Order: sequence, then C-alpha cells, then structure tokens
Amino acid sequence: MKTLSFLLFFLFTSLLAFSQVPATISTDTTNSQIFETVEVQAEFPGGVDAMRKFLVDNIIMDSIVKFSDKEMNNKVIVRFVVNKDGDVERAAIDRASTYCPPCNKEALRLVKSMPKWTPGKVGGEPVSMYFRLPIIFSVQ
Repeated sequence: MKTLSFLLFFLFTSLLAFSQVPATISTDTTNSQIFETVEVQAEFPGGVDAMRKFLVDNIIMDSIVKFSDKEMNNKVIVRFVVNKDGDVERAAIDRASTYCPPCNKEALRLVKSMPKWTPGKVGGEPVSMYFRLPIIFSVQ
C-alpha cells in the first residue's frame, strides 16, 4: 500500500521597506492602493505557527494523491491581496515548480478559505498589500 505523507512547508520571508514611500503596483475597485512594500507586514491571526496549523488542518490531499502515481514534491507560490479590512482576495498562482493542477487548485482553496488577517500598515494606517505564500505539497 502506498504510504502517504505530506509536508506543508512554506517559506515566510518578510519584505524590507526600501524607502519611506512604498511602491504601488495597482489599484483595486475602491481606488485604494495595493502596496508591495509596507512598514508593518500583514499577519495571519496568531502568526506563522497558527498559519502552519491552519494549512495542515485544512488541506485535502485526495485529488493530489490520485493525480500523482509516484513520489512528488511540488512548490506552489500563491500571490494574494490582504486588503485594509484584513480580507484575503485576488488569490492567484504566482508560480509552481511542476505540473500539478490539483496542487494549484488546493493551494488556491486553502488561501481563499483563510480567516481575516491583521492588515499591513503604512504611516500607522491599515492598507491593502500583496502577499506571497509558498506551499509545498509532497507525496511519498
């Protein structure tokens, strides 16, 4: 019988503010800026450990195991916006290391199901910001 083990591992790096005025990439439908660089990063409620627990507790590996009939290790990077209210929106696959549509679908589902975050801040005010989250799916 095939032994299934999965590992969710994400590299969580903080972005450094390179200047006092953060760069703006685009605008959302309410015309508020979406920042790449902020003074205070958005944070998952409870921090990195709570995010790791959320991902492990909520992942559904069934379709990924069916897709891969051999060992697989796939890193999926999801890019999304944490808006100024803390909601996660505009989730999209930024990059994936191998072809695995079920991995991409599950990564998006996980990110879209996240609870409200503490939004990033610029000048002490909450702002919308981009966030990248690497998720590694491993089947052995």
